[in-house]
Amino acid sequence: MLSRPDASPTSALGIFRKMRTKHLFPCYTHEQMYSFQDGEVRTVRAEQVVELILDAARGNRVLSGGVYRDEPVIRTGRQAFGARGTAVFRSLGKNLPDLAPTIAGPVPEPIVQMRSLARNRSRWAVSYADPKLFYDQARLMERYTDDCPYEGAFMRYYPTYEDMSDAQLRGYFTWRTRYRAGEAPRAPLSFLFVHAYELLCGVGVEDREEGLRALALLRDTYGSDPGNGALIGHLSIWMADYAVYHGLDRAALGCDAEGAPLDRAVAVLAGAERALLSTAEPAEWRCTGAGLPERGDFACALAAASRYRMERSRVFSEHFDELGECCAAVFARMVDHCKRRRKRGFVDGLFGDAVDASYTPFRSAIFYDPVPHPDCVVELMSGVRFRCRSGRWSRYRPHRLTETSAELGDILHEIDRMLRVELGGLPELKARALPAYVRRIVEDEVTACLDRRAAEEAAEVHIDRSALLGIRVAAIHTREALLVDEEREEVPDRFPAQAPKTAPAKEPHADAPIGVGSPFGLSVGDVSLLRSLLEGTYDAAALPGRGAMASLAVDRINEALFEHIGDTVIEFEGEDPHLVEDYADDVRKALS
Repeated sequence: MLSRPDASPTSALGIFRKMRTKHLFPCYTHEQMYSFQDGEVRTVRAEQVVELILDAARGNRVLSGGVYRDEPVIRTGRQAFGARGTAVFRSLGKNLPDLAPTIAGPVPEPIVQMRSLARNRSRWAVSYADPKLFYDQARLMERYTDDCPYEGAFMRYYPTYEDMSDAQLRGYFTWRTRYRAGEAPRAPLSFLFVHAYELLCGVGVEDREEGLRALALLRDTYGSDPGNGALIGHLSIWMADYAVYHGLDRAALGCDAEGAPLDRAVAVLAGAERALLSTAEPAEWRCTGAGLPERGDFACALAAASRYRMERSRVFSEHFDELGECCAAVFARMVDHCKRRRKRGFVDGLFGDAVDASYTPFRSAIFYDPVPHPDCVVELMSGVRFRCRSGRWSRYRPHRLTETSAELGDILHEIDRMLRVELGGLPELKARALPAYVRRIVEDEVTACLDRRAAEEAAEVHIDRSALLGIRVAAIHTREALLVDEEREEVPDRFPAQAPKTAPAKEPHADAPIGVGSPFGLSVGDVSLLRSLLEGTYDAAALPGRGAMASLAVDRINEALFEHIGDTVIEFEGEDPHLVEDYADDVRKALS
């Protein structure tokens, strides 16, 4: 016979205890179990037992200020059996308590002390995500080290120390000890989140700057693992909140300096719109306009703010200048159109009006600060402003939309499509649905942009200075071929040498080769000219006295050194030759 349980026969706890007795298990089925009532054994439906258990759990629940905690989802055996082969059936095993291996020997005293801090824990709660309790436990275990690795799995939403068994807890502190020593051992994702919570609370770091660097190190160390994508997304938000909360220099510490990429991009667009509206002709994008960004930077901001991934287009990589000019022109036309035809500006129409709403720093994290935050205002260059008043935070954003704009993406897609049609050589894109006036604006500005660039290129005169050496050499050979012997003898007389102050016998002729040791076969005059250019002592008046024209001497030097250096070493700036500074060291080595 079954003995009467200690608890009330109609209470859920009494039934639950009878479920655990060895006398009941032989009688248990998927649908029913036995209970005592009025001294008799009665059959109770499993669904009724589930309802009793859940009602008792709701009655004994400990509220924690709206903090999330895991709650059990109880199913009967028949419900679980009917869901076999589905994701629900496979998840049943994950909801079971982790059967962590037992630890040989006593539990370390610091862990026992940490466990004692958890008071009045609900019997039915699976997770006790109390920020104050977590902070107190983290401070107590701040310097604790261990050497008891845990090889099992551990997965929880909002994981805390209280969610871990003793084996898992010692495994976490063992991992943290090795990680702080500079290693990067593998760890369950929930271990990484617990350590991130510690850093957010300032546990294990000397100051706030070190805390932000530690968060960045955690992201860089484990963010590349395929299963840690959730960690990267949360850390990006938490690091930005951490910098704002503590008033840190975000750029110097490697954090996102100006908020989300969308906020930065919209700030660039809004600034350009204000600059255009301040001019007499908003429909024209002038390069000299005050407040207008550089067209290339503006095109990148448009790509970041639109749903169309323009940076992946071949037009973006192969015709970036044309694309930037067309985007700026179309944007200016749209700003002018909205000014004349609409009550809202172009950027406000795309991303919504400004919004000021309450904000929770470190959302989706376990965070506790024992010191109330002082009142402050933190404003980013993107226009986003954070305000703290009496411990309550609010955030002002210049635009309401938190996602990239599909309407702007359609406009950029049309610009990309039209450039492909006009430039040719690239696969054409299928046109998207657009208002007729928008399509007309894009067509007009793309055509005008390409026509203007073609006219500018036609008016430019390009001089290839590298070809001048070849022209001079060819002219010398042509002259030599046309001269007869008598004319060659008369050529030096056309450029009479200035009478030297010293006896001619004491100075060698300028065109006379140095001899066997002559570098590259240059004459004394050529070497002297080259050295004077190298040393900065060139005197134009002294060159005729050496018996050679400057241009001919320069041609000989360039031709002699071309095979050694591979480029022209002397160029003319006006009437005087100048040594190319990039080749000064090469020339000096050649003459040494």
